[in-house]
Amino acid sequence: MKHHLVVSAGVLPAVLLAVSLIVPAAGLASTRTGETTETPDSLPNFPGRDETFGYCIGCHSFQVVGRQGMGRERWDETLTWMTARHSMPAPDAAMRKVLLDYLTVAYPEQRGSARGWVNPFAPK
Repeated sequence: MKHHLVVSAGVLPAVLLAVSLIVPAAGLASTRTGETTETPDSLPNFPGRDETFGYCIGCHSFQVVGRQGMGRERWDETLTWMTARHSMPAPDAAMRKVLLDYLTVAYPEQRGSARGWVNPFAPK
């Protein structure tokens, strides 16, 4: 007996959207020709590097992190936002300090046109 998957026309756009979001995300940490996979050693060497890498890399690359150019307060707001909106595991107070200390030093605030891509959904 053969089984066929039937997808109604109304569901097809949602399925295509889901696939288009999943497939690129799956390749974020993969290698491309001439590039290497991100590791903690590829990040600026400051205290908290390994812990911050572990928290962030599960959802996005550090290229995203490095382009944010936020101050400590904005990094703190962003951690809260990612915990509330994107199911990031909430760091306890000690871990939050480690993450904020690292992000503030390794990826400091940038003003003006030097700032890279800005997430339109990030807290303002």
